[in-house]
Parts: sequence; C-alpha cells; structure tokens
Amino acid sequence: MPVPAPETTTGPRRLLRDVVFDKLLAAIVDGTLEPGERLNDDELCKWLGVSRTPVREAIAQLNTYGLVEIEANRYTRVAARDDAVHAEAAQFLAGLHTLAREWGTHNLDAATRERLSKSLDTARKQLVARDLEGPGSFLDVQGELARASGNALLFGTEEPLRIRVNFLRPRETDAYDWEALVVAANELSAILKS
Repeated sequence: MPVPAPETTTGPRRLLRDVVFDKLLAAIVDGTLEPGERLNDDELCKWLGVSRTPVREAIAQLNTYGLVEIEANRYTRVAARDDAVHAEAAQFLAGLHTLAREWGTHNLDAATRERLSKSLDTARKQLVARDLEGPGSFLDVQGELARASGNALLFGTEEPLRIRVNFLRPRETDAYDWEALVVAANELSAILKS
C-alpha cells in the first residue's frame, strides 16, 4: 500500500514570528497583557512554546506599532495608554481613511462590497448603542477599504496605525462623540451602496 500524501494547506505557510506576533497582539488588545506590564522573554517563550528569537522579533514589531516600549537593559513592557498620542495617531489615521475611501471603493468587487456593508451595519448598530466595540469595528471596516485600495504603502501604513489607535482608544463611553461617529458610518454606508 502506498504511503498517503500529506494534506496540503489552502493558505501560505506563516513564519513563526508572525504567529507569535498575532498571539502577543491579541493578548495586548484584549487586556491579557495590561498596559505597563513588563514582558519577560523567558516567560513569553514558555507561554507560547517557542524559542526566544521569534518572541524578540515579534516584540520588535510590536514596538514599531507603538504597543510595546523597550528601554535597553532596563525593561520591555506593554505601552501605557496616552490620550495625547491617541489624538495625534487618530488624526493621522483619519487622513489615511479619507484616502482609503477614495481609492478603495473603486476597487471593490460585489462580494467584497456586500461583506463590508454587513460589517459596517454591525459597526453602526454598535455605535448607535454606544457599545465600546463600535469605534474599533468602524476603524476595521475602513482598514478593509485601505487594503482594497491596492496600494501597499497605504495599507502598510494604515494597518499598524489602526492597531495602535484601537489599542489607545478610550475605554469610557462619554469619551466619544457618538452622533458624529454614526454620521460618519452613515456616510460610508452611502458610499458603499452607490
């Protein structure tokens, strides 16, 4: 009997550092790793079941995203939330999202347009309900438009900045202008439906 061939995966293989990055990013965003918490390479290696190299590479990338602070020979820690940094990053991201709307909507096929419309409807419902997940969901829809633009530089700049803004965004409902967010979501909805 011949030896069966291994099943082929449908997607491309991922580098271990990218897998570690995604796990650390998720832990930072969901609060498992809290702002200001020190990151110890040995503990992270044990937790993730990997060697030190992919952990250090992932931490370096998280540092460029602004989610981890590194002070050589002193500490590596999850970045603290900072309102001034958030405001500056959010302003820059808004400009990128203006470009994403302009460039991305022209490149959407019908299936992607429908998927984004559904995601936007979910985000709008969250915004109307003043759900703290709404602003992040709305940013992610706009991030998909940046990806759809076909401009690698736009998306490569937008994605880490969006992740940073999502991490830094306020966690109190009264910190948002909910009406303005709903208006912006409605405007984007009209663009997607045109």
